[in-house]
Amino acid sequence: FLCNANDFYRMRIQTLQNVKPHIGYRILSSWGQQLQVKSIITQNTDGLHEQAGNINVIHLHGTIQKLHCHSCGTMYSTDRYVENHLYCTCGGFIRPSVVLFGESLDPHMLAAAEKEAKQSDLFIVLGSSLVVSPANSFPLIAKDSGATLVIINHDPTPLDSIADAVINNRKIGEVLSDISDELLSLQ
Repeated sequence: FLCNANDFYRMRIQTLQNVKPHIGYRILSSWGQQLQVKSIITQNTDGLHEQAGNINVIHLHGTIQKLHCHSCGTMYSTDRYVENHLYCTCGGFIRPSVVLFGESLDPHMLAAAEKEAKQSDLFIVLGSSLVVSPANSFPLIAKDSGATLVIINHDPTPLDSIADAVINNRKIGEVLSDISDELLSLQ
């Protein structure tokens, strides 16, 4: 199992070295600087939010952009993994800092996501089917706490009926570009 997982993650890490954030990521970053976007809660493990300049990113499933020793917790750069150096100086196995199947989500990340959801005035869901728990609970928490809920997803979701606005059948980058242009015209 470890060899297959190593090869899988090495390939993902190498592929991500050539991937750049699309316009949607960059717009979220500019909103973070100009419109007081407080945080981003993501299930993505690719690290593209940070690459685009987003700061307070809560990674529910961890990030492939960081590695750690399974035994002692020492952090390593992804270069080490790509170069096939899989063991720490303590002898422990170095692995990507993602939540693997069968592992529990980080309780600190879950608590941070719940806190942000409760404090939000506007909670925007981008590109999620909202069928995976516990991530699908955060829009409900935000809505129950008084936030306006907006869902932007290609397909309908189970939470569309409680959302204040729903946008389907459009690319996220296009929608965010249109919203950003509208916001700029108001200034």
